[in-house]
Amino acid sequence: FRVFLSYSLDPGEQALAWRLQTLAAAHGIELYVPPRGPAYAALPSAGVTTAMDRSDCVLAVINTKADAGVRKELKYALAKKMIVIPIVRSDLAGHPLLAQFPRVFIFSPYDNPGKLETEIVEFLREQQLSKEKRQAMGALVALGLGLLLLFSLAEK
Repeated sequence: FRVFLSYSLDPGEQALAWRLQTLAAAHGIELYVPPRGPAYAALPSAGVTTAMDRSDCVLAVINTKADAGVRKELKYALAKKMIVIPIVRSDLAGHPLLAQFPRVFIFSPYDNPGKLETEIVEFLREQQLSKEKRQAMGALVALGLGLLLLFSLAEK
């Protein structure tokens, strides 16, 4: 099962993306984490678009303002009619970028992460993803939400 991670994280939080990649690998999920930084602001590289084309779905974690790289990745995914799972911090829920998606999943450190995981798995069922892939994605989402919650608590 291959997942492309499009992420918008503060530089201090980018380690979350790499931790999630490591945890995904331990669960048999290939998670592609694209590079970030000023050099990436141009169009996604051929390597990034190839990774997206090989993916079963795109997991978009929007925890800060979506930079140019994230916007371009999501535009590419929409153009290719890929399954995109946008998980967005609650105070960013009204961002115009998100209006393009059939479903947006709102993350708050005060909400039950199990409820969000269940909503995402149901969304994947509606997208007719196989049971094994839904379960794998549910596990990945649970891990990602756990990392985001831990990071949120550590900040406070």
